[in-house]
Amino acid sequence: MDRITIIGFGAYGASIGLGLKRANLSNTEIIGTSRERSVMAAASKMDAVDRTIGNLGSAVENANLVILDTPITEIREILEAIGPLVSDRCVITDTGASKVMIMQWAKELLPKGVNYVGGHPLLKNPAIDVEDAAPSLFEGIDYCIIHGDTVDKGSLRTVVNLVETLGAKPLFMDPHEHDSYAVAMSFLPMVVSSAFVNVASRSEGWREMHRLAASEFSEFSRLAATDPQDIEAACLANPDELVHWLDQMIAELYDCRTQILNKDDHLLDTFVKSWEARARWEANAVVEDNRIKLPGAGESMASAFFGDRLANRYKELTGSDSKKKSPWTYFKKNR
Repeated sequence: MDRITIIGFGAYGASIGLGLKRANLSNTEIIGTSRERSVMAAASKMDAVDRTIGNLGSAVENANLVILDTPITEIREILEAIGPLVSDRCVITDTGASKVMIMQWAKELLPKGVNYVGGHPLLKNPAIDVEDAAPSLFEGIDYCIIHGDTVDKGSLRTVVNLVETLGAKPLFMDPHEHDSYAVAMSFLPMVVSSAFVNVASRSEGWREMHRLAASEFSEFSRLAATDPQDIEAACLANPDELVHWLDQMIAELYDCRTQILNKDDHLLDTFVKSWEARARWEANAVVEDNRIKLPGAGESMASAFFGDRLANRYKELTGSDSKKKSPWTYFKKNR
């Protein structure tokens, strides 16, 4: 019987277990383990695993695939602990946003024949706690797969099969490229969120001001609630890249400050650009579709009767023009 072991049960680990259980894999046992008994109890209660095992060595014994859903602060220690215990040809993957450092640890701590293949699911909506877990959490999303040059095809196929079983789309990336982008997309927001909370809470008026902290404060400060040790570890995993993005953020904020101070006419354009960029991201339209659009039947018929110039005018008058306003193009209101 094959064995898949999930170490740690946040929203990702529990959702992976639920997704695998839903897939009803034949001749496969799903094991869950964690340092916290309450977490294992929650995983069992939601039926995310076949059974839980408290002892780490027993949990990974004879495992074909080990999935780490733990903070980066714990991964080196776990790899060091399970390295001598896992079977030859075992595949180890994870769910975090840092890969280069973990690949170095894996090379150092795992025996020959045991392969590490990094994984990073890209959720658009937050899933933080085990209560957020769902078997459909990964459906339709991009799921990064990051591997070194020496990984064998069988190990890579194992992780690809995992991702596809969960309903996600494999997105292959170079480890350095992945980490550089992840710094901007994952770690920079944590630092900015923390800075925002510090600025607000250090104000002399915080005692009264905090009463006005509503949904906007809650949304923007959410990432500051991440475990401080995890934020520190994320910052120090790729410090040069993070400092680069922080410099870009500081420059952008200073430009905005100057525009506000001078009541600059370009201030609105600054906010329009960010509005449109986010709308494109939300609509999955960051990369434009530049394919040539063929004329429809109505357009061909009008051209045949009137000629192209008159046909275009006809479309304007009848409202049949197919060029509609893009949902990610901001419509400036009359002021």
